[in-house]
Amino acid sequence: MEGITRYTIELQVGKILFFILIIGIGIPLLTAVLLGIDYPQVLSFIGSTALFQAASSPLGLLLGFEAWLIILFQCSFALAMVLAIWEVCETFALTSDRIRVWIENVEEKTKQHPYVYKYGSISCIFIAWIPGIGLYGTPVIAWILRWNRIPSLFFTVLGFFLASLLMMVLASGISIILN
Repeated sequence: MEGITRYTIELQVGKILFFILIIGIGIPLLTAVLLGIDYPQVLSFIGSTALFQAASSPLGLLLGFEAWLIILFQCSFALAMVLAIWEVCETFALTSDRIRVWIENVEEKTKQHPYVYKYGSISCIFIAWIPGIGLYGTPVIAWILRWNRIPSLFFTVLGFFLASLLMMVLASGISIILN
């Protein structure tokens, strides 16, 4: 941990808080203010997305949000979480020699399989759907396997978007059948 300074840790914490507060919560709240939507409803929806991930889409429908708003709120939250989790992992690598060395070893092994190293981030679409891993585990897996950050971010949010869309369609279909 020889090059790490207090400033570096504070910078990492600042980035993590920025992603969560501005992207994950701020964008949905700003949208709510601009559209005249009751912000406690938006906050409760964001909270349910934090707990239930893509499965919270039907709650958005029950709250009366339009489909595009549900997707906007969920994708904003997903983007914030993926960025924040990636920075948490980076912070661990910065502050722990043991983790840094372990990650370097994983990266060397991953580079032995160039297709997995180069195209592995595409699998984030599918990993984001796995119960128990989902939105929170996918960036950790991508980080450990040293996949490129931007494609991993894109494909994770895309997978989350597709899962949210599917949940919304299923919920809409069930409500049509029940009515």
